[in-house]
Amino acid sequence: MDKFLIFTIFFYFSVLQNAFSQDQKTVAKFVISDARLNKLDRTEYYLKAGAYIVFYFDNDSIPCMANVMPNKKTQSFGKLFANKHKGENATCDGYAADYFSYKWSYKNDYDNKEGTSDVNLVKIYKPQGVIFTCTIITENLDVLVYKGYLEGSIDFSKF
Repeated sequence: MDKFLIFTIFFYFSVLQNAFSQDQKTVAKFVISDARLNKLDRTEYYLKAGAYIVFYFDNDSIPCMANVMPNKKTQSFGKLFANKHKGENATCDGYAADYFSYKWSYKNDYDNKEGTSDVNLVKIYKPQGVIFTCTIITENLDVLVYKGYLEGSIDFSKF
């Protein structure tokens, strides 16, 4: 009986790990520290969910994005297209920034809903690290706004 229980637990975690580890090459992971849905503060929910946005290339080298909540065991994921980029150099009164906009063809793993959203991502390069604002506008005009930082970019010696 104990072997069956151990096998069941091992199998469950193996399946769960495979569900969240698609074959991908991660490009950037943005940790969400502030979240708004239609201007309603949802930060506490996203923090408890351990939420982040990850950009990656799939096996066919197609750029993709996932909105991941590991503590809730859910994600929305899909391909990016119609990409646009604009860079801005630092000025005496502002930081360097990158502005990205694209379409995101996504699928939710929790309800199998599929759709296409407009996404705008702003990366701001501060001396302490890279911060971001990501705005996602869904096909039904819900507006998600995430703010946070690029994982691995924070230089704690600057504080």
